[in-house]
Amino acid sequence: MKLLPSLAALLLISALACGGHDDDDKNNELMAPGQNCLACHGFTVAGTVFGTANADSGSGLAGITVIITDANSVDTTLTTNAAGNFFSSATLALPLKKAAVVRNGTRTDMGGVPEGACNRCHTLPATGGAAGRIHAS
Repeated sequence: MKLLPSLAALLLISALACGGHDDDDKNNELMAPGQNCLACHGFTVAGTVFGTANADSGSGLAGITVIITDANSVDTTLTTNAAGNFFSSATLALPLKKAAVVRNGTRTDMGGVPEGACNRCHTLPATGGAAGRIHAS
């Protein structure tokens, strides 16, 4: 009998872990810009690009090129969607060496990236030594 309340609490916590987005955007590529995509999804790398390091979550930039370089110096090039989100399930050798974003021909190097959950640290408030959101100049 005591197991039922514990199970109900666990299910509620699991359901809320990927919350914070509209039902219209639920489980599509435009959902939850700025949140840690890998908390719920099985991508190898994912994040959101914004115009500034302290931008609001609804202001991701579309059409930005993101270049991820893995531990074997293999580049994976992605393009942000309408919400500013980028993601891939490609096999990447960890730890990742670096990431860069390119906007209007201007490249912004994001430095070393230990893992593919970009928004885990590049969030507001920033964690893990990140300088706020991933942003393109």
